[in-house]
Amino acid sequence: MPVRFINVGIRGVVLLSRFFFLFALAKMLDPAEIGQYGLLVAAVGYSIYFVGLDFYTYTTRQISGGDRGEWGLYIKSQATLSGGLYLFFYPLFIFIFSAQLLPWKLAGWFFVILFLEHVCLELIRFFIAAAEQLSASIVLLFSQALWAVVVVVVMVVDERFRSLECIFSFWISGSLVALSYSFFKIKRMRLGGWASKVDMRWLWSGVKIAVPMLLATLALRGIFTFDRYLVSELLSLESVAVYVLFIGVAGALLAFLDAAVFSFAYPSLIEAFRKQQAVSFKQNMRVMLVSVVIFSTIFIFISLWMLPYLLMWIGKEVYLETYYVFYWVLGAVVVNALWMVFHYALYSQKLDRYIVLSHLAGFVIFLLSSCVFYLIYPQRSILIGLCLSQAVILVWKLLAYARNTPKAFLGFGWK
Repeated sequence: MPVRFINVGIRGVVLLSRFFFLFALAKMLDPAEIGQYGLLVAAVGYSIYFVGLDFYTYTTRQISGGDRGEWGLYIKSQATLSGGLYLFFYPLFIFIFSAQLLPWKLAGWFFVILFLEHVCLELIRFFIAAAEQLSASIVLLFSQALWAVVVVVVMVVDERFRSLECIFSFWISGSLVALSYSFFKIKRMRLGGWASKVDMRWLWSGVKIAVPMLLATLALRGIFTFDRYLVSELLSLESVAVYVLFIGVAGALLAFLDAAVFSFAYPSLIEAFRKQQAVSFKQNMRVMLVSVVIFSTIFIFISLWMLPYLLMWIGKEVYLETYYVFYWVLGAVVVNALWMVFHYALYSQKLDRYIVLSHLAGFVIFLLSSCVFYLIYPQRSILIGLCLSQAVILVWKLLAYARNTPKAFLGFGWK
C-alpha cells in the first residue's frame, strides 16, 4: 500500500480520535472544566512559538532537498537554540498564572506539557521536511490520539477518573511514547553531522529568517488563542467550552488537509521553485486548490448533518442553544483552508514579508472588529472578528501571490 494512503489513514484515525475525545469530554465533564482545558491548550499552543521561535521555517528549507549528512547538525543546533529559549522564557510564563489567565493549580501541568508538545511538534516538522511523512503521522498518533482514546475509556469505566488531572496525565504519557519512537527512528536514519560543533553562524542566519516569520505566526495564532480568552473575559468560562467544542470540530478540516494535502505538496513546491520547474510548481498549486475545494465541500455537508445528532447525544442545553457558533467558525476555517494554498506559494518563493504583513493585518482586524462589534452584537462579536480576519488574510495573500510570482509560475496549470 502506498505510503501516502497509510499516512492519510493514520491521520484519519487521529482525527476520529480527537472527535471522539472532544465529544466524550463534553458529555462527561462540566462546561467550566472544558473551558479550563481549552484555555490551557490555547496557552500551551501559543507559548510553543516563543520557545521554538518558529525556527522550523528555516530548517525546513535547509532539509528539504538538502544534504542528509548535515541533518544531525541541524537538529543539534536547533536543540541548542531551544534550550536557551527555555531558560529565558520559562520564568516569564509565570505571568500567565500571576495574571490569573490560568489558575495556579494548572501551572505544573502547563510547563511539563509545553515542553513535551514542543519537542513532539518539532519532530513532526523534521520528519515532514525529511520526506518521512509516515513517521510524522506515527508521532502524531502517539502524541495526540491513542492516549485520548484510552483516557476516555478509563473515564467511562470509572467515574473517579473524570478530571482534568487524569486527562493531563495520559497526555504526558502519550507524548513520552511519541518521543521514544522518534528517537529510535532518528537513530535508524543514520544522519550525519552529529559530531560537528554547533554552528552559531548557521543559527544566526536562521534566527534572522525565523523572527519575521515568528511575528507572522504569533499574529495568526494570536487570533486562535486570544479568541478563547476574549470569550472567557467578555462572556463566561462555560462559553469557552462551547467555543472549544465547535472550533475543535471545524478545525478537523485543517488537520485533515495538512495530513492529506499540504504535508505532501509544500516540500514539492519548495523543490520545484528551487529547481525552476514551473510546470511542477503549478501542478502542485492545482492539486492543493482542488483538494481544498473538494474536501471542504464534503466536510461542510457531513459536519452539518452529523453535529446536531452528536449534540443531542451530549445532552447539555448549553451546546444545543449555541449551535449557531458552529456556522461562524466553520466559515472561518474554510477561508483559512483556502488561503493556505497561497500561503505555501509565497513560502516556497521565500516571499516571507507578505506572509508576515497579512498575518499582522489579520490580527489587528480581529482585535478591532471584536471590540467594535461587542458594542452592537456582544454574543457574536468575536465570531465576526474571526471571520473578518481570515477574509483579510485570504485577500492579502492572493494579491501578493498574483503580483509577485514570476509569470511562468503563476496559475494552476489548467489545460
